[in-house]
Amino acid sequence: MPTRLNWRFLLGEFFVIVLGVLVALWVDQIQAARSDANLEVEYLESLRIDLDADLAQFDSTDVWLRKQEAAAATVLALYAGEPPAVGLDELVAAVETAGWQYVPVITRNTIDDLRSTGNLRLIRDPALRRSIAAYYTAIEVNSVPIADLRDRLWRQYDAQVGQVLGPRERLRVLQGPGRFGEGITSEAAEPAEVEDLDALVAALHAFPELEVAAGEVLYGSISVRAIVALMRAEAMELCGIVAERLDSEG
Repeated sequence: MPTRLNWRFLLGEFFVIVLGVLVALWVDQIQAARSDANLEVEYLESLRIDLDADLAQFDSTDVWLRKQEAAAATVLALYAGEPPAVGLDELVAAVETAGWQYVPVITRNTIDDLRSTGNLRLIRDPALRRSIAAYYTAIEVNSVPIADLRDRLWRQYDAQVGQVLGPRERLRVLQGPGRFGEGITSEAAEPAEVEDLDALVAALHAFPELEVAAGEVLYGSISVRAIVALMRAEAMELCGIVAERLDSEG
């Protein structure tokens, strides 16, 4: 005699299985959401560290550029006929370092990871995602002209300063404490080739091409400092948004 199927029992078993699967999926979704939320916090904390590093770079760049502007202004003042306001060593240092360039190094560890892994989606706040994208887009847009300007000014100025200062003077500047390089070379110092202030001033006036190069340096430095100030303001704004987001998560 054929066995009659208990449809009620089978239907109940089916619903139990479906319910079990749905509960398991729900639990997995909760765990995934919790894991994503924790990972988002880790990324935001890492991003804040990167932004702090960027702010330190912007501050260092500003200090460097102001020194560079002062050096270039010292050189230009001599061409304008003003008497030297500094001693021989200081003037040699100003002539040499006016063309030294510095650009901020941006820390990109977190944003590169977010982009390469596709984890930028983990930043749940759309406004925050847009702010992050806008900051690094601005950095990329501004970094290229700054680097190009740096290379152009350095080549232009360095080619001219070698006509006024000899290798010995330039080496002594690299060795001097309190300069841009803080004594970045340990090679033995050699006697100066320019022996007095009047001789250096005469050498400058005999080579007016350096005046043009120093003027370009001064203009370029002021322009770069303005761009860096904007970049710093954007970093500060994004840092505040990230901090606020982390505070809300805490």
